[in-house]
Amino acid sequence: NNNQQQSNEPYVLLHIGPHKTGTTTLQNFLVSAHSKDLPFLKADNLVIPSEEDLPGTFHKMPMLNFAHCMLKNYKKDGGQLNVGMCNRIRKTFPPFLEKSYNASKNVIIVAEDLDRPTVDFDRIRYYLKPYTRIKIVATYRRLHDWLLSFYNQIIDLYMGKYASGEEEYPSFVEWVQQQYEDFHSRHTVELIKRYKQNGFLEVGVVNIHDETTTLMQNFFCNHVPNAKETCLVIRNGMWNTTKSNVGGSHEYERLIIKARYQGKFKYPMDKKGAEKLSRKLVKIMNKAQRGLVDHLGLQCLPDDLALELMKTEMKHEREFFPEWYEMRGGDIGLKIDFEKVSRTKLCSLNVDKILDIGIL
Repeated sequence: NNNQQQSNEPYVLLHIGPHKTGTTTLQNFLVSAHSKDLPFLKADNLVIPSEEDLPGTFHKMPMLNFAHCMLKNYKKDGGQLNVGMCNRIRKTFPPFLEKSYNASKNVIIVAEDLDRPTVDFDRIRYYLKPYTRIKIVATYRRLHDWLLSFYNQIIDLYMGKYASGEEEYPSFVEWVQQQYEDFHSRHTVELIKRYKQNGFLEVGVVNIHDETTTLMQNFFCNHVPNAKETCLVIRNGMWNTTKSNVGGSHEYERLIIKARYQGKFKYPMDKKGAEKLSRKLVKIMNKAQRGLVDHLGLQCLPDDLALELMKTEMKHEREFFPEWYEMRGGDIGLKIDFEKVSRTKLCSLNVDKILDIGIL
C-alpha cells in the first residue's frame, strides 16, 4: 500500500513562508523548545537542525542558512551565504540527516527565504537526502493585508536612506502600483504553484485568518503529521508564544521627513515637539479616514487595482478554504471586509496637500 508506506516514511517538512506570515513565531517556538530539550518534540519524533548542522550567517535561526544555500546564484541572488559557506553545510548537514532518517525522525525547517523566485528545487532535494518525502507548508494571508505588511517592513529596512534623502520615500499606494506584479508572484498561492510545478506535491496551506484557531495550533495540529503531543501542548495553552515580527504604519514619519526637507517643520526636533506633532497628526489621520477633511484628499489604490486585489482574494479562498470562506459569508462577506479597508488602510496621506495648506 503506497499510502501506508508514505505515512510510515520519515519526512522533512519545509515551511516556506512567505515573509510576513508568522514564520518568526514558529521559528522562535521550535528553536526554544529544541534548545531546552523539551519532551513533546521528542515524543512526536520531531527534530530541527542546530547551528552545528547548518552553520552560517544566521546564528540564532540556523534554518535560514539552509534557505540561503538554496538560492541558485547564492549571494548574486541576494543571499547571505557564499559558495564556500554552503560547501561547509554540505559537510555538516548530511550526518544530521542520516542520523535522523535512520532513527525515523521527522525534520522541520521553517525558513521564509524559501519563498524567493531563484530557489533551486533540485538543490533542495539533493541537500535533503536520504529523505525522499518532503512536505511543503505555506501560510496564507490575504493579498492586500500581506502587501501592506511587506511594505512596512521594507520601509523599516530603508528608513535611514529615506530620512537622509538618499532615496525617495514612496507611499504605500505608490509602492503597490510600482511593485504589484513582482510581489504578487511571491504571494502564498503563487509560491505553492511554483513548488507544485517543480514536483513537490505534498502541500499544505495554513489560513492565518481562521479565528477558530491560532497560527501555531493550525500548523502543528493540522499540517505537521503525527505531532499529537506538540499539538496538545499548544492547544492547552501550556506554551506562551513569543512575540512575532509585527510592523507598523509609517505615514506620520513619511510626512515628517518630507516636511523637514521642505523647511516646513514647525516643531523642534525634540521629544516634546515630536509628541505635539504626533497628537496633531493622529487627529488629521482620523478625520481624513472619516472623510471629514476632504481637502487632504487621501490617496487610495486605483479602482481597477483594488478590484483586482479583491477578486484575487475571492479566487484564493474559494480554492483553498471553501468551507471557511462560505462560513464567513463567501464573496459578499469578503467584499464587505475589503471595502472597510479599501478607503482606510489601503490609502496614504497626501503629504503634498497637507504641507501646501500649512496644516502643520
